Amino acid sequence: MKHYLLTLLLSLAATTTYSQEPVWYDLTSEYLVNADFSQGIKHGLDDTENSANKVEAVTGWKADVAENVSVSGATFAYGTQATFISQKLPQVGPDGNAEGGCLALSATLKAAIVYYQDVKLPAGNYMLVVTSQNLNEKSQKGTSPSGWWASETENFLSVRDSFPTGEWINDTIRFELSEVTKGRLQVGLKSDRGTALRSAVQAIDCVRLLRDTPFSDDDEMTLTPEVANDMRFARGATMAFGRILSVEGSDVEEQGFCWATHPAPTIEDNHTTEHLSNSGYIYWLKDLQPATMYYMRAYAKTKTGRVGYGEDIKFCTIPKGNITYWYNNGGDEAANNRVNKAAAEACDIFSNLMNVSKHFNIGYSAGTPTADCYYADEPWMNMGANASYQRTGTIMHEMQHGLGVIPYSTQWNKNNLRERLDGEGRGTGHWLGDRVSEFLDFWDNTTGSQLNGDYQHMWPYGINGANEDNGKKELYFANALIGQALGEDGLEHHSQTFANPCYIFTQEDDVKYYLTNEAEDRGRDAAFLAPDATGKLSWRNMTVEEALQDDNAAWYISFTPSNQYYQLRNVATGQYLTYSSGAFRAQKRTTLTSNEDIHLMKGRVDVGKGAMKRRGFWLVHPSPGNWTPPCMTANANNVVGPSTFNIANSSTRQRWIIMTAEDLTAIQVQTGISEPAVCEEPAKADANAIYTLDGRRLQTAPSALRPGIYIVNGKKTVVK
Repeated sequence: MKHYLLTLLLSLAATTTYSQEPVWYDLTSEYLVNADFSQGIKHGLDDTENSANKVEAVTGWKADVAENVSVSGATFAYGTQATFISQKLPQVGPDGNAEGGCLALSATLKAAIVYYQDVKLPAGNYMLVVTSQNLNEKSQKGTSPSGWWASETENFLSVRDSFPTGEWINDTIRFELSEVTKGRLQVGLKSDRGTALRSAVQAIDCVRLLRDTPFSDDDEMTLTPEVANDMRFARGATMAFGRILSVEGSDVEEQGFCWATHPAPTIEDNHTTEHLSNSGYIYWLKDLQPATMYYMRAYAKTKTGRVGYGEDIKFCTIPKGNITYWYNNGGDEAANNRVNKAAAEACDIFSNLMNVSKHFNIGYSAGTPTADCYYADEPWMNMGANASYQRTGTIMHEMQHGLGVIPYSTQWNKNNLRERLDGEGRGTGHWLGDRVSEFLDFWDNTTGSQLNGDYQHMWPYGINGANEDNGKKELYFANALIGQALGEDGLEHHSQTFANPCYIFTQEDDVKYYLTNEAEDRGRDAAFLAPDATGKLSWRNMTVEEALQDDNAAWYISFTPSNQYYQLRNVATGQYLTYSSGAFRAQKRTTLTSNEDIHLMKGRVDVGKGAMKRRGFWLVHPSPGNWTPPCMTANANNVVGPSTFNIANSSTRQRWIIMTAEDLTAIQVQTGISEPAVCEEPAKADANAIYTLDGRRLQTAPSALRPGIYIVNGKKTVVK
């Protein structure tokens, strides 16, 4: 800090009227932006201009001047060669430091110039201290409008009516607020009369706000915008997208998204205001690193520099795809140019938004009415002579066929992820995968979305003809992001290749997680995944209390961005969940291998109701070249073993609900499970007794109750 504390305290003591000066706490940084006028200085060291008769913008401050009056205001670096109203500026600040700068003010004919910031202060005793120097050797006259201003009748302003020349002084304005109050903290100068040089010319070094109580959570940080971002988002390999739900505040001049690889990013990290437009603004984050964990949140910034932020969104970009093409250049020059340009753009969009590697061969075919493409590990695409189809949208549409949107072989053609089969046994109607629906809800800013389609087309964003190709990024990006989401739902982008892994479960490395099977007959909420001393896994019967007290039932979950797989490590033993030799087990590992990789795939069916509603996950061991990889399954007699992955909703024994300790406690409270012993005699109306919710009297003291809901002293009581 460039300012001097000792001189300030001596000044305060000299001006006090109290018998004992209270302790004052500096709240400047909490309420004022650029209080030392060192940000965005207009006139630097090498400036030689004489600034006069203009009111320049000052970072963080708003100017208040009457029209048709001659006033001046500007910021200068200490040591500058510039002048202000032909007066030399200070070469150093009050502490002898040449860093930073000052705000210079001048006015004529009893006019006033004021710079201010809007704030909302809680009740308390305050002091505003303005440190300044008069630059005019010929006049010390003038008054100061510096202070606190709530209204014409509610304000506390300086009583200073002269300014010593060539020395730094502190102008201290005391004020007391009895309640939370909106107002201005302001500095300024009012001239005496005549020209500017018949009054003082003021250079303000800094402004400080002090209070006799420290800043606390009860302070209302005002006029900092309140920002809410939509927690829905989309992401690819090098891009991400977000929406702002609301911004509350005045004088907001900028809003967008900021991001970083650490929590609570600020605009000092990375930020953008660039957006697409589709049912509102979609903010576009560019140039992200593939396969990297990020945090993003919305922000809004006022004209005075206050910045408000939304809630963190943790997300992981996917590995960058590698979609390439070869074209035989079989058309005329114009056609070849169109096809090459369209194919290059399509490959670029897909590669940056999808985690797919595939090479497409394109052949010019004058006899093809529009275009077509076959599904294969290296697909062939025919491009017809119709110029209206030699565009990016057509190439993307055909590439989707090459990525599995076809009437045979893939999940697009089956009934697990399609609404129904048509008369020829082909998948048709709505796509039932949640990842696609979640994307559409975000992109269209709606709820309840579903992708529709027939046996080889999809809509919206399918670009199913030249008439649907508007050439906009909103369309092209949506098409590619749907393609990625289809893969995450289970569409096979390659022959004999399983679904795309992704960061589907938002975990924290140091949180304990508990796994219970989704099937009720496999101990849902009453049995938890745990290893024995040999590493053999079972769904072990235990109460919630027992699970919370037994770290064998607890797991740490980590995530590897480079391959998008999870790893589970047992808290008690340090062993990792491993698939080897055809079995799932827990094993010690000093170096992790692909055997510890787990592909988490979220179920599509809710388990439970209301606050107890949850989704389970398939825990799949990725097996390249296998459409039906091994999946961890709860078998009979508490046995855990592999079974062939079944993407159907009915495969509940293959899905596991992942919960935190807080989730388990909520189950306990809502179900009242693991109750104390129950009295055999019928319950009687005894106000001092303890009953279950169904009227059974318990033989236990209140202090011995387990977590749950009871009737105690005639009132419903939650025991945690």
